[in-house]
Amino acid sequence: MKRYRAFTAFILIVGALVALGYGLFGPQKATAALLSGLTLASLYFLLGAGLSLIFGLMDVLNFAHGVLFMVGAYVGYTVFGNPRLILNTAPLFLALAVGIIAGSRLAPLIPNRRFIPYLLALAGVGVTLWGIRGFPLRPLVAFEPTTAGGAIPTALAQEPLSRMLLRLGQLALAGLLLGPVAARWGREDRRAAPWRSLALGVGLTLLAVLLLLGRDPLERFLLGLSVDVRFFLALVAGAATGAALGALIETTLIRPFYGRPITQIVLTLGLMFAGAELVKFIWGKEGRPPMAVPSLFAQSCRSPNLLAWLTERCSSIDVLGRAFPTYRLFIIAVGLLILVGVALLLKYSRLGMIVRAGVQDSAMVEALGINVRRVFMAVFALGSALAALGGVVAAPFVGVYPEMGSIFQLQAFIAVVIGGMGSYTGTAVGALVLGLARALGDTLVTTGIALPGMAQALRASPAVARASTVLMMAVVLLVRPAGIFGRKE
Repeated sequence: MKRYRAFTAFILIVGALVALGYGLFGPQKATAALLSGLTLASLYFLLGAGLSLIFGLMDVLNFAHGVLFMVGAYVGYTVFGNPRLILNTAPLFLALAVGIIAGSRLAPLIPNRRFIPYLLALAGVGVTLWGIRGFPLRPLVAFEPTTAGGAIPTALAQEPLSRMLLRLGQLALAGLLLGPVAARWGREDRRAAPWRSLALGVGLTLLAVLLLLGRDPLERFLLGLSVDVRFFLALVAGAATGAALGALIETTLIRPFYGRPITQIVLTLGLMFAGAELVKFIWGKEGRPPMAVPSLFAQSCRSPNLLAWLTERCSSIDVLGRAFPTYRLFIIAVGLLILVGVALLLKYSRLGMIVRAGVQDSAMVEALGINVRRVFMAVFALGSALAALGGVVAAPFVGVYPEMGSIFQLQAFIAVVIGGMGSYTGTAVGALVLGLARALGDTLVTTGIALPGMAQALRASPAVARASTVLMMAVVLLVRPAGIFGRKE
């Protein structure tokens, strides 16, 4: 019984929620609510899975995880509908990265005096500000007619090629100054073959120059692609951006402070607020309408079943006489795919075995000659990529707005706590329980309960729907204080 106690609790909780839904709302409303709960559960899981992996392996509570979710949504939205912003800003980041790679190789040549790194960092920041001074960010963002001031044509929004090449040189110089500081801050081993750094630097330089030279034809080419291809590119770009930012956060903010959880929490909290303000600075405080869905979910019709939907490509499907958006089925499918894929990765791959061993005893894994730092960075990047992917998937469902990161992060934390801190299976279970509870709460607010003898249905306040997730967490923790699949320390 002890072995299956967690599964028994999970079945009882989900069974109670399902029975409550069908008892209060009837088959039609309850089925629609349960499907909506699965949709929310998939989004909560995409965000919570990374939190669970990172905490389980590294004991790090990353409060900036919601920022990665939000940044992924904005990057995917931009790749999908406004590629000129990416084509004009990506070369600047690439030039900065090239300078940092080159500067990190020069770290051993810098005199070992305490004030020199601070001077280099100050100079690097100053040159960076000099390089981006006057950059036309706002005109590049103004791509849609709905933006403040209206749309601005690309020819007027972007700078001449000569000016952009000068900015590349300035940011490469800034990276050269920041490179030695980044190498010492991250405590990287510089005994790696120098030709790898050279090849990476040359490759990034060529990519930056090619993006600038071909920015106009590339923009026309990307906008001329089908909606399906652009949506796929948005998914890839969002996940890749999340992975890169996750690796950067781990090496610069987390790695120097392992064993100091309070410092890590303060840093990630600060990054959460700074990231939200940075997103507002780049894309504006106004939200964006939902991103267009792929053609498989775009036709204005209702399919009677799944087989008919595959040929008709309707935007909704008939569920017991009620229309249910088919894109939500896609969100559920993505959540299930990620759940199975990461579970197989953890169980059968070499990385998964190292991660599972590291959760139990990271010191022993390092004693076996495994580079735990790289494993930590890979896990952090994987968790961040899942969060950013969830943001792109959520963009056609809830739209894109600056507060979406904090809202979904809170729900993801609750899902992780319900399932058990550090448990991947528990996170999936917690997300399911949380999604069902929130969907039932929303249904109680929107449709209400039809009681006998009452002319109108009894509806609850919207605060009840928001509080339903916290109430569910309280109930679960009263029964199992460590979470459904959690372990007592």
